[in-house]
Amino acid sequence: MFMAAEIQDRYTVFIDESGEAGIGRVRSETSGGASPYMTLGAALIHGQDRSAIEKSLGDIAGEFGKKALHCSKLRHYQLVHFARKITRHNMRLFGVISRKATLGTYKKSISENSNLYYNKCAQYLLERVGWFMEARGINPENLDIVFEKANFDYNKMRNFLWACQSNPKHVGTQKLKHIAVSRISVKDKKDEPLLQIGDLVAHALYRCVDKTALNYGITEPRYLRELGPHFFGHPDTNAVAGAGLYCVHSVDHLNVDSDVAEVMNGLVATPPYLVTSTNGTRQSQTRQASTSSASE
Repeated sequence: MFMAAEIQDRYTVFIDESGEAGIGRVRSETSGGASPYMTLGAALIHGQDRSAIEKSLGDIAGEFGKKALHCSKLRHYQLVHFARKITRHNMRLFGVISRKATLGTYKKSISENSNLYYNKCAQYLLERVGWFMEARGINPENLDIVFEKANFDYNKMRNFLWACQSNPKHVGTQKLKHIAVSRISVKDKKDEPLLQIGDLVAHALYRCVDKTALNYGITEPRYLRELGPHFFGHPDTNAVAGAGLYCVHSVDHLNVDSDVAEVMNGLVATPPYLVTSTNGTRQSQTRQASTSSASE
């Protein structure tokens, strides 16, 4: 057993998105354009769990007759199986859902710049990760942050996040001090298999809000239900919505179907296994003593 504040092991959070970041022209029932929503998904994993998780990803892909797991190319029961099997491992999940119709004057203030919009969503996500880091007492330098490579300017993202850290205007933004922006890197999925889990989280969130003619306007919260207990929960209540899952700026603002809202508001994280040390302080470990990890 060990205290999270004392460990010097490495953690990595793997981040991917679903939907498009474009905000200038957004798809509606009568016209084309970018997706009405964008989601970001992330999985935070302890270094000691990496090899076992990579093996599971390979095994799952093999079961499906695929070389890699791309959620947009998986069928319903494959997605459920993927979610159930991969979350047998220790990990904490995070996500952001943004409905572009709620951007209001912010959209004009950034001149409909999709990169700036993406950076803002990334800020919201990393605030949640920073909150987790604070709650577990993990040194910011012990966390690597990996984004799936896309058509964004990641140097501008870093500069934006540094600016947020230096002048936090909101309580949530203050959580960014618990991450090290210098640890952000960008990788292709083919070079970093664990990004497949970030893809799974982002896809699960997107399926909660995506309505198209192809799916007859029917959303699917099943994948989020499967992943829900593995999200970061509020340290006091274990509630996921508002903690590991940030719906900008509330579930109501997303305008989702009632069954989806019920799922989101009802998600409860499985808490870390807490024991009491000899000096009376609480220590965090997983349920498997041989693989204790603050990522639980």
